[in-house]
Amino acid sequence: MIRFLVFSDLHYDEVTDGDNRIEEILADAQKRNLDFIVSLGDLCTPIKENQRVLERFKSLGIPFYNVIGNHETDKCILSEILDFYAINNPYYSVICNGYKLIFLNTCYLGKDGKEEIFYNKNFKCEGTVYPIIPSEEIRWLQEELKDGMKSIIFSHHSFINDFTKRGIYNREEIRKKFVKKQVLLCLNGHDHGDDYSIVDGIPYMTINSANYAWLGTQIASSRELQERYFYLNGILQYKQAMSAYIEISDNEINICGMDGDYLSVRPDDIGLTNYRWNGVSIRPQISSHFVKL
Repeated sequence: MIRFLVFSDLHYDEVTDGDNRIEEILADAQKRNLDFIVSLGDLCTPIKENQRVLERFKSLGIPFYNVIGNHETDKCILSEILDFYAINNPYYSVICNGYKLIFLNTCYLGKDGKEEIFYNKNFKCEGTVYPIIPSEEIRWLQEELKDGMKSIIFSHHSFINDFTKRGIYNREEIRKKFVKKQVLLCLNGHDHGDDYSIVDGIPYMTINSANYAWLGTQIASSRELQERYFYLNGILQYKQAMSAYIEISDNEINICGMDGDYLSVRPDDIGLTNYRWNGVSIRPQISSHFVKL
């Protein structure tokens, strides 16, 4: 059995209460007998001043694993990100209690037949397709899956979100390499929302942000909304720091989510009454699920 806590999109630098949110996540973690904690990307800007963020999570004395999110690449090149997280490669695997944990890097783009790493929002340039998993990483993933170990896949971007520019561009090609009963669960962040589905017998789950729903373009779509909510910078913050506790055994997967609330402004206030954005639910929650293996 493995037991772990997972969260995503803390965006520590973008809010004033980042330290409080870290403490909330740690307090939840301390209630559990965990094997490790995972951040699914967009944790913080990977600079020296933010080493204290990593130190807080490592203070529990259990492994703290990270995947690279697109916002880690906004101001830092790949070597700086790897140095910050003290990892040798942008994608890697770890064995824990007989299970293989596979951490992917989905922050690549394709342009004119070439594959490039994200940096300084270059994925927004004309003619790019993104996010992608590049050929070299796909070959590495195939090798990782050859041993038949029961595996959990962690990534920043989704393997199932079909909304424009959200899910991994070459996701269908890669999903075909996943085999039911070997790949037990795929977890991703990025979409600042809650989503869960089963494709070809494999559960895929988007973990909601530990901080906020981002609805900048919705606010920008109306001059009235812009004038009224300019101070939000497109952010509708959650009151609670969202995280999920997951147990996986030979027989079952138990995902324990949480329910929360908005800190102030709600989607209804800006005309988004269906509570969906970028292909996912933006209700302040992480849903709970039980899977019999």
